[in-house]
Amino acid sequence: MVLLVAALLSVTDVKPPEHDSQRPPDVVTPDGGTVPTVAPRLTDELAPVLAPERDTEPGEEIVARPSLSVYDVDFPLEASLTASSFSLFLIVDFLIKPTIEGDVSCRRPIPETGRCNPADLTMFDRYAVGRASKEWEVFSDVALAASLVVPVLYLGLESLALPTQTPWADFFNDMLIITEAIAMTSMINTVMKFAFRRPRPVRYTDLEEPLTPFDAELSFPSGHTSIVAAATSAMTATVFLRHPDSPMRWVVLGTGIVLTGLTGWSRVESGNHFPTDVLIGAMVGSLSGFLIPYMHRKKPGAVKPTASFNPVNGASSFGIVGAW
Repeated sequence: MVLLVAALLSVTDVKPPEHDSQRPPDVVTPDGGTVPTVAPRLTDELAPVLAPERDTEPGEEIVARPSLSVYDVDFPLEASLTASSFSLFLIVDFLIKPTIEGDVSCRRPIPETGRCNPADLTMFDRYAVGRASKEWEVFSDVALAASLVVPVLYLGLESLALPTQTPWADFFNDMLIITEAIAMTSMINTVMKFAFRRPRPVRYTDLEEPLTPFDAELSFPSGHTSIVAAATSAMTATVFLRHPDSPMRWVVLGTGIVLTGLTGWSRVESGNHFPTDVLIGAMVGSLSGFLIPYMHRKKPGAVKPTASFNPVNGASSFGIVGAW
């Protein structure tokens, strides 16, 4: 057996392991503790891409946080808010909306056709009337799906490839905040659609087929655009908080802006929305995608109550101290 192993080694010309100076640098916490990596084999290939700010000289230690998570999460509260928001959206969209009959709600329908009058629109919104690109409609659906899948893949890869003591908690905590931003945006979008009840561009065409679906009365704002904007904004905020010195954060920001812009453009070109629908949708989604992560970010110090008493004059004071 020893001779067989020796023969195989000589045939394959196996080289001895490289010197320790070539191995990945050690990762330590600020107090000197070690930070394990879940999948060390992925670290060499993915860590320079996901966190290029951690590149160091061979053998130099990397000082890192023991956790990748950047949010303070009250799990019961956040899960309840997320589930409630999604429930409202799903119940209204799949159970209530299909049971409501559509009706033309524009101000001055054309008597001959019963359709809305394009003259009532601004020149900016009139661009969407008559457009019906199926290719762009498919693109908007693909963009929506991509915006929901990419955060899961990205945060999952970071938990696997970057050093962390709590990989599952890091992934689920930060993913929950991104999901909450998407859920809140979906809820706000649903409420606004029923509140404004703006006819879609198809109501302004001279098509002969009847327009019975109530969804044709719910153009404002654009749901696709708002959700894509929320997902990409929340993802961007997470990357900025996780890697404040990494050039990758600008790549994520630029990708999110381009994807949101193309989604809005596709919704107009497919005839599903007016330009103002997608602009407001992008604003609503971006605002939710930024504010919810920002409000949950980990702060340098916790808020604490303070009290003081001056024995000389008997005056007392109360207050709170912390980072906001």
